[in-house]
Amino acid sequence: MNRKENYMEALYHRPTEFVPTFFSAVHSVGFGAGNGPWFEKGPQGGGRDGFGVPWVTPPSGGGAPIPKPGNFVLEDIMEWKSLTFPDIRAFDWESEAKKELSGCDRDEFVVDYGCGNGIFERLAAVMGFEEALCSLYTEPEVCYDFFIAITDYKIKVAEKVATYYKANVFTNYDDIAMERNLFISPEIYRKLIKPHHKRLNDAVRELGMLPLYHCCGRAEALIEDFIETGAQGWTSVQPCNDIVSLLKNYGSQIAIIGGFDSNGRPGMTDASEEEVRGEVRRCFDTYGTYNGYVLFGAKIVNSLDPNIVAGAYLPIIDEAEKYAMELVGKN
Repeated sequence: MNRKENYMEALYHRPTEFVPTFFSAVHSVGFGAGNGPWFEKGPQGGGRDGFGVPWVTPPSGGGAPIPKPGNFVLEDIMEWKSLTFPDIRAFDWESEAKKELSGCDRDEFVVDYGCGNGIFERLAAVMGFEEALCSLYTEPEVCYDFFIAITDYKIKVAEKVATYYKANVFTNYDDIAMERNLFISPEIYRKLIKPHHKRLNDAVRELGMLPLYHCCGRAEALIEDFIETGAQGWTSVQPCNDIVSLLKNYGSQIAIIGGFDSNGRPGMTDASEEEVRGEVRRCFDTYGTYNGYVLFGAKIVNSLDPNIVAGAYLPIIDEAEKYAMELVGKN
């Protein structure tokens, strides 16, 4: 198998010839490869998105965009219909796809379109975290209606992605957890968010793409819910979750993509190369024997220089490729 074929076997929860690594097998487009379309997280370097939210790109996040603190465009969820939604028809999808897919060998790489700002993240982006969380409890019906509208918009984006990118995978980024636990109760997720995740995933499948769900933090309590939404995989799964248990109990139903201790020593800016390479080996030794596992690691990089950011990931990629073949040789 080549890298793409091997990676796809993992997504389908089948045995692989070697432990797949996201960075080696995937050609990322949209959010994840960068900011993605300006209307979602603002233009590169900062600015307003298609909803009017101002974004900044602090060096402490390696250039990753965040809503500008204290500058939110919605004070009361009851007024959400006053928001301006992006006109995605005006976006030059054809040119953007050509640019992002330039040099991509589709026979060798999985094309993964990252769709930033899932429904909960968009709520937080327009209101701020505190008001968003309060609104889920004080005005659940209104939040539900807002989520319907955002999901409708996301499905239109997915249609453009299917047409112009012809992506293999569509990843919905919608963090609902921190390292210790969920931001919200499981009941709130199931009542207000899960139905929309499922509707988006169903639409993505109908468009010929596999839906993945990105969620950082400890969200293992909802693994069965993620499966029920139709997610082919859960990505960026951090070791604050019991990954071995997840693979043992659910690895035949959903791919687990992650494992690397991004919040521990290996993910720190001053982590040594030995610490990074050792963490890759730990992931392979601990999780790599299970079907449905893919290594994904993230590093904290205190720089806006894309070359420095890319360089920080080289030890992860290099060690993963070398150790994968070493394990194949042993077996």
